[in-house]
Amino acid sequence: MLIDQFKEIKDFAFLPERALVSFRILSGNTKSTQYELLQIINSLYKKAASEIEQAQIIYKNGNVVVSDLKSADHIYMTVDVLSKEDGSAVVLIFVPNKNENRQPWEMQGAISANEFHSDIFVEVGNKPREMLFNYAQWNNYLADLKQLKDELALYENWSFKENPSDDDFPILKSYINYTFAKAWQDKLILLSIDGRYSVFNTGLVNRNYQYIFILFEKNIGLKPWKFVMFCIPGVKHGGRLLADNFNRLPKPVRYFSKISDISYIISEEKTPDEQVPDLQPDHYFIDHPDRLPHCFLVDGCRKSSKLTELLNIDINNFTEKEKKEYWHKIGDEITSDPDVYDDLESAFRSAVRKTVMRVSWNYRTAIPVYFPSYNKMSILLPLAFNTKRIAEVALVVEYNSTSKKYTAPTILTLPVAYSNARLVCKPESDWLNQRIFEAAELEGLDINENDNS
Repeated sequence: MLIDQFKEIKDFAFLPERALVSFRILSGNTKSTQYELLQIINSLYKKAASEIEQAQIIYKNGNVVVSDLKSADHIYMTVDVLSKEDGSAVVLIFVPNKNENRQPWEMQGAISANEFHSDIFVEVGNKPREMLFNYAQWNNYLADLKQLKDELALYENWSFKENPSDDDFPILKSYINYTFAKAWQDKLILLSIDGRYSVFNTGLVNRNYQYIFILFEKNIGLKPWKFVMFCIPGVKHGGRLLADNFNRLPKPVRYFSKISDISYIISEEKTPDEQVPDLQPDHYFIDHPDRLPHCFLVDGCRKSSKLTELLNIDINNFTEKEKKEYWHKIGDEITSDPDVYDDLESAFRSAVRKTVMRVSWNYRTAIPVYFPSYNKMSILLPLAFNTKRIAEVALVVEYNSTSKKYTAPTILTLPVAYSNARLVCKPESDWLNQRIFEAAELEGLDINENDNS
């Protein structure tokens, strides 16, 4: 029995916050504190892990059931709590913990037993950028996306360049990957009547503003599905396939439900200083000085000869490892010099104050943004440290419903900010568009991985 190896859930698995949120939402438990929720999950674990028949625990490797813990890369544990969604039991999902210094397993989330046993269920993992390719085989991915961009979808510049080449569309790649992930999380991938096809809504439209869908077919191979084609209802062969095989088509994903998700609410009764969000200067200056403009750092660090010398080094030819070590050294030096830290914080806070004033003048300054890795909405605000007031960094702002205050957990470079914002809608902004940042390539970068790290 599993209980013989791991007496408590804390011995068996790490429980990240997003996994707890997943369980809380599915079970409808909105009143328990986080500590109480951990105790509830621990009790459920102990009961399931003590079952002699172990019928409540299924070990899988990929999509194949295996007989022992050592061979498994996923564990599905059915517990004695009912899903608020459909009334079936809740299933906890565990994956191997990649952090060797923690428990051997990590809770990935929770789903209902009905979903787990349904024909549509596929283990797509917990990294949004990988879900599409765990779900389906897509042999000509880049060529197909190029066709989508050039021939089907309403024209849009999907590059970080104002005049890109025809094969330069990194934003579109991110958009399709993360839109699929959101559709999967929201159960907006639908099966055909006979189960042969599945489909999801890309949220993109053609020149007649008809939605474009991606159609998959059952696959024989490592991936359970394979890409078939882009389809538009009522248009050519793809339209006929949709009409002949689906009773209804999925809606596009939705990212927000209330105005506070997409707006930075300004009170006329408070001064700009009173409406500056709670800042996290350690994160900006020590953890991620690489995201700040070089001129801002040079000016803020002018009292330190060592930092001035470091900031004058040309790192363009550094390896990624060397760049990481370089910025770590910059952060350490800022930490050790209180005068420099105070100067940076003062200049940063001044820029944020001016941003708040800008939002009070034009509410459209605030741009809604979605982070797939955390499945949550935030707001982007422009930070300008130059006299021309041209945005150089995006400040991520979140509303805390408990404290009734805004916090600013991180900053993003403009290209990464644009990629995240494009998931919600195309930014029609005077400060966030292709014209205001230099070319940047995000190949292989999870645009959400390091948001709050």
